[in-house]
Amino acid sequence: MNRNYTRIQIIGKVNSYFHNNDYKNFYKAACLNYRGETKDTKEPYSKVIADCLVKNIKEYQFFLSRTIITRDKSYKTKGHIGVSNFDFDEPQKGERREEKIAHAMYCQYKEKAAAFGTILDYQIPLKNTSKDSGVGKIDLISSKTYKTNNEQRNKLYILELKKDNSKETLLRCILEAYTYYNIVNREKLCIDFGLCVDDTDFVISPLVFKSDKEFQKDLKDVMPLINALKIPVEIFTWEYIYGKYKIESIQQ
Repeated sequence: MNRNYTRIQIIGKVNSYFHNNDYKNFYKAACLNYRGETKDTKEPYSKVIADCLVKNIKEYQFFLSRTIITRDKSYKTKGHIGVSNFDFDEPQKGERREEKIAHAMYCQYKEKAAAFGTILDYQIPLKNTSKDSGVGKIDLISSKTYKTNNEQRNKLYILELKKDNSKETLLRCILEAYTYYNIVNREKLCIDFGLCVDDTDFVISPLVFKSDKEFQKDLKDVMPLINALKIPVEIFTWEYIYGKYKIESIQQ
């Protein structure tokens, strides 16, 4: 849906979250999913927001770094199983479709590596108690081994899945994954999954539907923000072919 806002109005929507110190909920802001251009400067809305974040990146990162929630329970859910009866071709509505696609991907790639390694779990909880309202779940996390100085380490990908009929922008996906990266206790997450990972090994990764026509346009608009985050960002696409999920890495 096209909107009819000026550049200063879009910036005002961003600043309203910052003025209220509501940094951890900014990824939910409706303006992040606006399509179209500002009526005065003819800039894509995503570009205006990304540029605003780049300008205020130190403030944004500082306050997000103070939003950590540590779960007393494990981040690894024992009840998650590697069997899925999800029918991709059956029309479904709502967020449950996204969750079921994530589960199906986990079943396919929990032992066989994809472009982002093997999937360790899906729908990873971030809340510790019911008081942690408004906190979501990480769609998927995966691990990929690599060697450095004769030492074997793991990259850990925080994957934000964008379902096939999603209306979300790439900008929103990046900011949601980045927010979860800050909220989760990364040290405990690694312990719970038995990984040897430090902060330099974390990667935030949008996982977008390959046929999304807006994707490439969005990528150009958010590249300055990706560079400013100072954390590896790898973008992957997915598609469903002949009963399997195919994952590909995007060269940025």
